[in-house]
Amino acid sequence: MTKILLLNIPSGPFPSDYPPVAISRVFEGIDPSLNCDISFFNLDYYRPSEEEIKNRIQTYSPQIIGISAILTPAYAYVKELSNFIRKNFPKVVQVLGGQMAVISNIILLKTKIDFCVVGESEPIFSNLIRRLQEDTFKPKNMENYTDIKGLVLLKGNNPYFTGYEKEDFHNGMRQFNYKLISRFTSLENYIHKIDGQYFEVRLINSDMSDFLNLIYQNNRNKNMATVFASKGCVNKCSFCHRFFKGYRVNVVDEVIDYIENMKKDLNVGMVMFAEENFGTHIRATSKLMEYFKTSGLNWGAGAVRVKTVNEQIIKEWQEAGCVHINFGIESLSQKMLDVMEKRSTVEENLNAIRLCYKHGVVTIPGLVIGMPGETEETLEETIHNLASVIPDDIKVTFEIYINYVQAIPGTPIYEYARRIGLIGPTLEDEEKYIESLYDVDANDLRHFLNFTDYEKEELVYWKYYITLELIAAYIKKHGYIKVFKYKKTRVYRIGLIYKLLPRNIRKFLLKNLMIVKYFGIGKLIHVYKKKNLSQNTKKFKDVNRSIRKIIQELPVTLREDEVSTAIFKRGH
Repeated sequence: MTKILLLNIPSGPFPSDYPPVAISRVFEGIDPSLNCDISFFNLDYYRPSEEEIKNRIQTYSPQIIGISAILTPAYAYVKELSNFIRKNFPKVVQVLGGQMAVISNIILLKTKIDFCVVGESEPIFSNLIRRLQEDTFKPKNMENYTDIKGLVLLKGNNPYFTGYEKEDFHNGMRQFNYKLISRFTSLENYIHKIDGQYFEVRLINSDMSDFLNLIYQNNRNKNMATVFASKGCVNKCSFCHRFFKGYRVNVVDEVIDYIENMKKDLNVGMVMFAEENFGTHIRATSKLMEYFKTSGLNWGAGAVRVKTVNEQIIKEWQEAGCVHINFGIESLSQKMLDVMEKRSTVEENLNAIRLCYKHGVVTIPGLVIGMPGETEETLEETIHNLASVIPDDIKVTFEIYINYVQAIPGTPIYEYARRIGLIGPTLEDEEKYIESLYDVDANDLRHFLNFTDYEKEELVYWKYYITLELIAAYIKKHGYIKVFKYKKTRVYRIGLIYKLLPRNIRKFLLKNLMIVKYFGIGKLIHVYKKKNLSQNTKKFKDVNRSIRKIIQELPVTLREDEVSTAIFKRGH
């Protein structure tokens, strides 16, 4: 019997509330005829020490360790883990899958990973296991594996991609198997009360009771679980990583059966559609709405395109139990939407937000700031436009979240950074940048490559400025007394004071105070000296078109190690 230990990689400073879906799909996808015994150690949830990892591997004695690595910023962790495993268990074959395979050239040259799986795990992983069994788990001659499609391996001293495999779409669309995964890990992060951690961390400036009033009475003490109605996206945003081609929809009847089983087995009262692009397939979505109208369930969708909705659709979804929708707004400056290739207009974004507020569906506009072309003028456009749709009812949730753009391998913005020299040309330069992303929040400037004509330190106040100016607009609309009475969070209390100052003065003070807070008074002085002495050439300000089109015009020289794998970094 072949023993396989699956590991998932911590994706941030705290355990994720997104279930280990890829692990579940690997479990259910491996060919049963291979006679495998499979186990799972949830590194993201348990955050074990090296000694605990060592003990687990010793106890189980696997021939293969499969590492599921969703996020490229966790590369530093993968490198340390892989080296640790090879040092202590030199005979164990290490296989990595997930979106981190986009940097498979770096992984194979700088870690002890033996193989990277590209795309859906099946049938690639099963084909690899079969060959490893024939080789008695001693893959010394990599030529023996070059006929297995979907792998990246070292051929000689360079990474070699064996070509794309025809993927098992059915396996890639499987729902998360709560019952199966519960044999190996606690589910408390993945199935929890509706008023639990998922919304607690997303509605930090709102009264949770206002949200719970949207939930059907019978569901308020029940659980929320994750569901997938589709996979993939129809768009190609220039900051987003497209590792899987196309857009596919699950069989609606199978989705409904899965939800019904969760209602019965897990006391579920709300489901959250966790895919990237809910609702695009009109007929499938309509059939789901017919089910929800009589299901007694509430539901939400973590990602919907603004072009998908209109008033009739939002109204229908709300009547079918929808309480939460997020849109990929990113900016409310048309210039920046075009740079990002959002294929949407400011008015379409505003209309989607406005309709949610009108029909009692919670939406939390997300902004991505700091793309090439971003200026204080584009920020002002975003603030002005978002302020125009502040809800009339003070009890309607009004939240935003803001991230600085993060240049991730596999995205056009990453390739742009490489081609203009923000990421160095050597393998070591690229690895150093990727390692710097580990354990860094996307709204933290430490990770940020500066795509603007401002000093990097000057950007630290941007997210605070957007938030406080929107609160100032909120106060202007609803009045000091009403806001003081109904909005009791710290940021609104600060906003009440902030609003008292004239706009130019509060902006000036906020900018300088934030620089001092994060970088010190010396850096503030340095910033002003540099601005006064420099010629202040405008390198990024006039960027006003698709980053993807710009990089097609920029020269590129491939290193020898990336000739075979460069296709991954272009994204789909």
